[in-house]
Amino acid sequence: MDRDFEKFRGGPNEAASKRLHVTISPAKLILLNRNIYYQLGKPAAVYLNFSRTRDIIAIEPASPRLPESFPVIANPCNWRINAAPFCRHFGIDIDTTLKFVRLEIVGNALYLKLAETVSVGGRKRKKK
Repeated sequence: MDRDFEKFRGGPNEAASKRLHVTISPAKLILLNRNIYYQLGKPAAVYLNFSRTRDIIAIEPASPRLPESFPVIANPCNWRINAAPFCRHFGIDIDTTLKFVRLEIVGNALYLKLAETVSVGGRKRKKK
């Protein structure tokens, strides 16, 4: 195959009942679908960790009483983590909504590789 082709790593759509789906938006919101939220044990709050060398975000359940934990907020279709302070601290800049392609759950932690994402957001509109 010619070198000017790029392989799409996002894969096909899956049934919503089986899909593990996590996105991060330019507003620094991490959205978890029901399957991921349940696999994490339905936490009320989480710790957010970052590996600079591996470019990986790790999410692990935490007590909502701890000041460094981020609350997990229920929306009608998903669960939201407002990660803006975390992203600012580590210099994580998101221009468009990104879907994490390969999710890894080890023990009670969810690992999200920023290098393995696909853009699912639209283009920004120009102001008139």
